[in-house]
Amino acid sequence: MLAPLLRGGAASDARGYFADSRRPLEILFFLLPFIALYEYELARVLRSADGLVTNGAHLGILRVFAALGLGEGALSVPGILIVVILLVLHALERRPWIVDLSVVARMFGESLGLAVPLLVFSQIAVRALPAAGVADFGALPLDARIAVSIGAGLYEELVFRMALLALLQGLLGDVLGLPPRAAVACAVGLGAIAFAGYHPLHDAQGALVAQRAVFYLGAGVYFGVVYLKRGFGVVVATHALYDIATAFLVGAPTESAP
Repeated sequence: MLAPLLRGGAASDARGYFADSRRPLEILFFLLPFIALYEYELARVLRSADGLVTNGAHLGILRVFAALGLGEGALSVPGILIVVILLVLHALERRPWIVDLSVVARMFGESLGLAVPLLVFSQIAVRALPAAGVADFGALPLDARIAVSIGAGLYEELVFRMALLALLQGLLGDVLGLPPRAAVACAVGLGAIAFAGYHPLHDAQGALVAQRAVFYLGAGVYFGVVYLKRGFGVVVATHALYDIATAFLVGAPTESAP
């Protein structure tokens, strides 16, 4: 049966929830509102005659598909890619096509809670610097900042966690022969360095801003651990909800994000 059945009210214990919230079908249903809202805002406020306002990870995916002949204007392709990946993963696991909506609802609450420590860290380090990879984030109107925040959660986590961490773990473990724990730790560290390097770490005069480097490295490690422990759905929402919080806190272009 291909059409998913929706199941609500069947309470899972804590152990069951932590396992169920990593299932691809639950992740898909959890992320569908994020994907749909981002696609809507992408057409409504993020695309103009001056170009496309989105994060570098999203642009990178678009350019890959453009090189394959799909055209850089196929803006919905990255969102479709996430849906296809999760459906394929679910099919490969041969699980029933049943979604527990109570798990999906709890994933939102968990993600909201996981965004709070990062928000506290950012306030200490750099006063709520956005993790979204978009220039002049603070100069955008609020609805555009919220949309950009959702896109950052979706596509930066797709690139830096789902794709890059898997690649690094394979290279470090299978090719270089590192023990599993060492391969995971090194993959998270290298992924965090790549995540930090993707963001602007220098001021207008070209000087390295240490607080930015510390924040983005810390955020990269944090997202890596959340991804490995809690899965793709929770890390995407944690990233997006953190950035949405900064969308309200960053009201002027005093800080820029990549």
